[in-house]
Amino acid sequence: MDKGQDELPSLPVPPLDQTLTRYLESIRPLTTDEEYDRMVKAVNEFKESGQGPALDQRLRDRAADCERRGTSWLAEWWDDWAYFSHRDASTFFVNYYFGFQDDPRMPTQTARAALLVSLALEFRQLIATRTLTPDMARNSPFCMNMYRYLFNYSRIAGSPVDTAVGFPTETNNHICVVRKGKFYIFETQHLPNKPSSVLSPREIMIQLERIKKMADEKSSVPPVGILSTGQRDQVAKDRVTLFEAHVSNKAHMAKIETSMFVLCLDSTSPSTSEEFSRACWHGDGASRWFDKCFQLIVFENGRAGMNGEHSKMDATPTSRLCRYLIDEAQARALPDFRGLNAEDLYECASVLDKPEFLNFVTSAALDKAVANAYEYFNATVDAHEMIPTEFKSYGKGLIKTFKMSPDAYVQMALQLAYYRKHKELVATYESAATRKYRHGRTETARSCSIESKAFCHIMDDPEASVKAKAAACRAAVARHAKYTAWAVDGQAVDRHLLGLRLIRSPEEQVPALFADPVFARTCRWRLSTSQISDDCFIAYGWGEVVPDGYGCAYMVKETELYFCITSLKLGSKQFGEHIADALEDMRDMFEEARKIEKAEAEKAAQKHDPVLRTALARNAMAMAQEKYLSGIEEIAFDDLSSPRPAHRTLPTTSSSDKLVETTGRSRSDSVSSSSSVTTTTTTTTTTTTTQGRTFMAILMGEDGIITRLRARTGSKLNDTTTTEDQDDQ
Repeated sequence: MDKGQDELPSLPVPPLDQTLTRYLESIRPLTTDEEYDRMVKAVNEFKESGQGPALDQRLRDRAADCERRGTSWLAEWWDDWAYFSHRDASTFFVNYYFGFQDDPRMPTQTARAALLVSLALEFRQLIATRTLTPDMARNSPFCMNMYRYLFNYSRIAGSPVDTAVGFPTETNNHICVVRKGKFYIFETQHLPNKPSSVLSPREIMIQLERIKKMADEKSSVPPVGILSTGQRDQVAKDRVTLFEAHVSNKAHMAKIETSMFVLCLDSTSPSTSEEFSRACWHGDGASRWFDKCFQLIVFENGRAGMNGEHSKMDATPTSRLCRYLIDEAQARALPDFRGLNAEDLYECASVLDKPEFLNFVTSAALDKAVANAYEYFNATVDAHEMIPTEFKSYGKGLIKTFKMSPDAYVQMALQLAYYRKHKELVATYESAATRKYRHGRTETARSCSIESKAFCHIMDDPEASVKAKAAACRAAVARHAKYTAWAVDGQAVDRHLLGLRLIRSPEEQVPALFADPVFARTCRWRLSTSQISDDCFIAYGWGEVVPDGYGCAYMVKETELYFCITSLKLGSKQFGEHIADALEDMRDMFEEARKIEKAEAEKAAQKHDPVLRTALARNAMAMAQEKYLSGIEEIAFDDLSSPRPAHRTLPTTSSSDKLVETTGRSRSDSVSSSSSVTTTTTTTTTTTTTQGRTFMAILMGEDGIITRLRARTGSKLNDTTTTEDQDDQ
């Protein structure tokens, strides 16, 4: 796990001129001429006034100091700026979820949950012993710092900012289980601090069966899970209200926050894609604790998923954990009680302490807080559209045959879909990982570009050719792939610009660059996107990041694409339909363009082949002669020609002639059909030769032909001929 970690480079600070130039390029498709000129002026002023270079140098000094301390210049700012100061509800606007593949064995809820918990404990032990192999990219390790926060971590609501707390893994080996709004804990080791004494999957299953039975008992405990769903300032207030209700409540909450993770034994059985996605995203609100590092969710029908708290971890560590759980579960036997008699079952259960029920005590103030939290939660759920969209027509396999980045290709489909639905383009965010650097998190890959705008416009231009449309799409895809590469290398614009803003002292003047409304608008992500492409997931998503925007999670698989579109009723279903239409149009366009390009390539190859050029010329001459002669068929040459049959035929067509005549076939194919081509050529040539001989006889005034013509036309021909002869004389 520690391999290569000491050698990881620090997150760079890009050159200031480079950042400003790339920033201006990125906003051009989103601004009017007047706005763009104003921003160019603001950028020049930022550079020439000295304020920009001064802030940049200050940022570089900070970066050097952070490097000496073994961290990133951005890391200490990022958590607060991006997450902890965020005041909207984490449930809807920060957390994300994965929906797992169904287990083909159709296990019971507690059997699947027990196996997943057991495997999570194994993964935790790999981290604790530093034996987990590092994440890699082309044989280079990624920073593994985020794995510190995967277990025994909790977000703590506060005002004006939240905080994060990690708890010792050696002394906190319990998990928290929530069922029907009630919270329980149980230890996962027989002997404290002895990982080798970990509970078996069957023993974990016994504890979960006990919890299900206990949760069915009636009680007046307040559903405190709903208190984690509100806006952050309100969650902080409700936390105080909870602690004031009774002295024991604080100790109960500490057991939730210090636990390894939360397991949600949900009482629902989602079946449709939308039901499953919503259940993983927010559920009923009460049977969750959204401030925990992650929540494993197992439903009554055996389906499963995960909900992740985003502030200290991006989705890559949790996705690797989930991949481990799903893959290993397929290879392990499910726990069950078959083969156990009553005595064996009792012996197995008797060595386990019963799970501890966290009996929160309510008060009038707490009851009101719970009621208000439910009101906000239900209203926010009702206000949202969440539309999973499964595109089955093709996936990255076909896209790669077009010789393009599948991710960049999908991003252009999103741009085209948004443009067609809303008749405009907006600032678009795609997450790009910067984990090649020490304590790296993400950078923004800006998907809207000059090239993507040109692509969107030409796609709906009825006068544009297929080739022109395909070329525009290729340019847009290439541009986004290039920008994404910049972002991964820490050479994009948004994190650097953020650093320049945060390094400025409050008493310093705000640069015109940052004060202009255009700056805020062009980094306001009305289309927020990110992909996790893993076949072990069948659902993935999160909420929008601005009220008038979309959250668009997607997965690029080999033969299909998946999207989950979330918004505050902006028309997520229609947006999904536009995405599907855009993908169909792009495929049809590239397949047609490929046919055109193939035909042009063959034609170009023929032009450079001397044998083929000669054959083409012969065919062209023959076709021209045949066309000319066919225009005088009314003379009935077959009746006027010499009664002597014409036996001469043209020589058999050469192999090069056959290749041209049989367009689309190979030389070997053409040679194999030589007999049929020769027969056709002989017949055509005989007729053409007869017509040609008669035609020339008329022109030369041969006696036999003239006699026949006079016999057919009578005196009129004779009169005409006599008059003409006299005139000529």
